[in-house]
Amino acid sequence: MLQGSSRYKSYAGIIITIVIAFVSILMGTMFFSASMNQERISKSKVALSSNVPLQGFYDSCAPEKGSICYDRLKQMANAGFTLVLNYDQFSGNAEQQLAYANQAAQLNMKIIWAMNSHAFWDGTDLRHHYQALATTCDCSTNQGFLHYFVDLVKALPATWGYYVGDEVSPKDHDKVKEFADTLKHLDPSHPRLLVAGVSTIGSVTSNLAPFTDAADVLGADYYPVGSTYMSLGATGDIANAMQLIANQAHKPSAMVLQSFDWSQYPNEEWRCSPFPLCTHFPTKDEMCQMLILALNNAHPQILLWYSYQDILSSNDPSDHFQDVSDVIRTCK
Repeated sequence: MLQGSSRYKSYAGIIITIVIAFVSILMGTMFFSASMNQERISKSKVALSSNVPLQGFYDSCAPEKGSICYDRLKQMANAGFTLVLNYDQFSGNAEQQLAYANQAAQLNMKIIWAMNSHAFWDGTDLRHHYQALATTCDCSTNQGFLHYFVDLVKALPATWGYYVGDEVSPKDHDKVKEFADTLKHLDPSHPRLLVAGVSTIGSVTSNLAPFTDAADVLGADYYPVGSTYMSLGATGDIANAMQLIANQAHKPSAMVLQSFDWSQYPNEEWRCSPFPLCTHFPTKDEMCQMLILALNNAHPQILLWYSYQDILSSNDPSDHFQDVSDVIRTCK
C-alpha cells in the first residue's frame, strides 16, 4: 500500500505539473493576445484622430466691436476650434479687420473670409455697402474694392481662404462663378469655399453639383434635429453624396453640422408641428451622432458648426457650448 500510494502520488504530481504548465501557457497566450488587441485599438485611435478635419464655427460678430469679438475667438480657441467664418466680418474698417485677424493668428485660428453676400456679385456698389472698409480703399469700382480687400488680407497668417457661396441658388451660378474667378485671379494661393444647403440626397446633387467649377472646396450643410422632414440618421448618406460630388470634381470637401435650435428661426415654423414646441437644441449625443456619421461617410477637409451666435442666444449658452466642445474633443 505504501509503494502504491507513492506511485499514485508521483502520478498526481506529474499531472498537476502538466496542468500548471498548460495554464501558464494559456494565460501567456491570452495576455499576448490582449496586448496585441490593445495595440491595434491604440493604433486605430491614432489613425482616426489623424483623419479628423479642422473644425470651426460660423459666427456673427462685427470687428468694429473690438474686444467683444476677440473674447469670442478666445472661447472658441480654448475649446479646440481652429476655424472661424464670421458673417459680420465686413462690418469694420481696415484697422479693425487687421486687429481681428491678428487676434485670430495669436490664437492659432484661421479665418474663412465671409464674402458670401449677394452684394459681391449682384451689382451692389460695394463701396457704399461696406462704407467703413471703403474709407481707405481709394477705389472707384467694385473691382477696385475687391482688389483692395484681397491685398489687405491675402498675406495674413490668419487667412485660410474665402467663402464665396452660402446656400446659393443654382440659377445664380454664372454670377457666383464670375465673382469666384475674380477672387482666384487676385489670390491664387488660398482656397474658395462654397456650401450648399441640402435636405435630401437629391438636393445635394441639385444644389452642389452646379457649383463644382466655382470653388476649390465643396461643402454641404445639413440640419436635421427638430425637423420632421429630415432624419438625423441620414447625415451619413448626405455626407457620402457630398463627398462623391467633390471626388468627381477632384476637390476636397467640407461639412456643416447643426448646433442651433430651429425655434431660433421663427420663419422656419414649417419644419415641424406644433412649432416651436416640437424643436430642441441638439443634445450632446445627437451632435456626436452627426459627427460620427459625417466622418464615417466622407473625409471633409474642414468641418464647421452652425453656429456660435445661435449658441450665445440660446436658452443655455454655457451648457450648449460645452456640449459642442466635448463632442469635438471626445466624440471620435
